Amino acid sequence: MGESSATKTSVVNVKIIAVAVIALLVGVAIGFAASSALSGGAGGSSAQQPKKVIQIGFTLPLTGSLSSIGKIWEKVAYMAIDDLNQEVQAYGFNVEFKPVILDDGTSPEKALQNVQTFAQQGIKVVIGPAASSQVKAVKSFADSNQIVIISPSSTAPTLAIPNDFIFRTVGSDAGQAKVLATLAYQEGARKVIVFHRNDEYGNAFADFFKRYFSEMGGTALDMPYQSDLSDYAAEVASLANKVQSEKADAVVLISFDTDGGNILSHAAESQVLSSIRWFISEGPHGASELTAPAVGAFAAKTKLLGTRPLFIANPLYEDFKQRLKSKYGVEASVFCDNLYDAVKLAGWAILRAGSNDGNAIRNALVEVAKNYYGVSGWTIFDDAGDKAYQDYGVWAIVKGATGYEFKDVGVYERGSIVFLEKPYP
Repeated sequence: MGESSATKTSVVNVKIIAVAVIALLVGVAIGFAASSALSGGAGGSSAQQPKKVIQIGFTLPLTGSLSSIGKIWEKVAYMAIDDLNQEVQAYGFNVEFKPVILDDGTSPEKALQNVQTFAQQGIKVVIGPAASSQVKAVKSFADSNQIVIISPSSTAPTLAIPNDFIFRTVGSDAGQAKVLATLAYQEGARKVIVFHRNDEYGNAFADFFKRYFSEMGGTALDMPYQSDLSDYAAEVASLANKVQSEKADAVVLISFDTDGGNILSHAAESQVLSSIRWFISEGPHGASELTAPAVGAFAAKTKLLGTRPLFIANPLYEDFKQRLKSKYGVEASVFCDNLYDAVKLAGWAILRAGSNDGNAIRNALVEVAKNYYGVSGWTIFDDAGDKAYQDYGVWAIVKGATGYEFKDVGVYERGSIVFLEKPYP
């Protein structure tokens, strides 16, 4: 499908804006280099001095219920650090950023242990954790010890709290829940079962979805499931019974990757669940479990559609996806762009602060974000430290030349879903 004139104009405008913001950042960076104590003696002498090493902590879900996409995020983290080092050194800083990556197993307790470990090492900026339940677990310690937390993927509205040390380079689910409700209602769903993780993320998302869906005239019935089980066969059987007894016409699944993949694999075996529509949150986007043949066929049969945060018509994102694929052989999954920008923001905020003081870095982060347009779009924070401007896309699982794959097929514009192409026959 060719681009419309409006889309072409949008892309051109974004390119112009991006160039303007990059120019502004260069000017800011030069100012930093001239004044920052971390520049290592800008003006020629820094080349003869050893680089000052600055550590940034990463607590990532390399195992656990977000491990499929967590392993992709690890590659994004390394690429972002490499790009950051090239940038700051080009601007005259005699510094080198080093990632310290720890696995948190998608566990709140382990995420807190990791942040405490970073604190003992003197690290004042931590990228992650991923899940909202994890962010909630580390919040008190981070605030008390002035450790800046930048999560690329926590979206629970309950964590949108002003004046703390928690920042999120993605909008809260108050916005995405409205988009998912709009998608389901626009596609004809009127009575849905909201099958969701019983945790900070799933409960908050479900609450907002039900609110918006009911305002549109639909009925949404709540059905939480215990997270982090090894198998969901029994839970899916209960879901099928509820769909049948309530005469629901759709399921809205709010999950992570491993639980989402397992749930869909069992749903594919159910005649009841294979005969209704399915809608899904951003949680499992990019997970390999969803492109397995059985799940892919189920997605096609039920015309499964999902939503995810996505800055529309951003050429920087397209370049980022291509570079990630070329360098590591992986496709960009959900929140990869938000993670990449989190690293860039962290590095420049540390340099702007000119010290390892957490409060100074927090204040600098807000200012840097005002002038940074990245692969996830504008990074300006709102009063609660969340991404202030967030667009949303619609995705599907389609069959390609080599098997099933994720594909963005629509956008949310002016209160409705606009499909860029027909996702299913």
